[in-house]
Amino acid sequence: MSLVPMTMQSMTPMMAMAASLGGAALVGATGKSPALRDGCAIAVAAVQLACVLLMLPPVLAGETLSYTLLDFVPSVAIAFKVDALGLLFALTASALWLVTTVYSIGWLRALRSHAQTRFHLCFALTMTATLGVAFASNLMTLYLFYEAMTLATYFLVTHDQTEEAYAGGRKYLSYHLGTSIAFLLPAIILTFVVSGSFDFQSGGV
Repeated sequence: MSLVPMTMQSMTPMMAMAASLGGAALVGATGKSPALRDGCAIAVAAVQLACVLLMLPPVLAGETLSYTLLDFVPSVAIAFKVDALGLLFALTASALWLVTTVYSIGWLRALRSHAQTRFHLCFALTMTATLGVAFASNLMTLYLFYEAMTLATYFLVTHDQTEEAYAGGRKYLSYHLGTSIAFLLPAIILTFVVSGSFDFQSGGV
């Protein structure tokens, strides 16, 4: 019997990512009403978690959910694949986002923090990129969403907008972007040269 899981085309991974991406827009649109904005932030986090939970039964049944968003040229695509490991990562991140959103609302309000709308908006964008990393079907998709996650979290790192926060943000970008461009990107290109594919495959590339 083959140990390779069955692959099923499904838009569910995109639904989960669209929940947080649309949530970022919703948070931004309701920024002038803190109560409504915070309620939307919690609701969006709950919707994303629900979307991730929808993928649990088929994955536990041995299926892999797949969806291609953009196909540039042969072997180069922005594509997603949900297997057991990716789903575990996404489920953990989504559950923690819901809990963290509830906590951060109280924390930011208690501190009378500025730019609370920007904080929740960037958090939602970070979660979109995080699921992109979790569901990446190939190295190119993984790299693009990893970089997107780095850029989105920069605004969380520098949220206080103090000199210390900006200094930390500069270090954060230099460490993450610098090392990924210097090491990860060449490694991805080398992998493609050797294997002829960016795709993650059962047993390795």
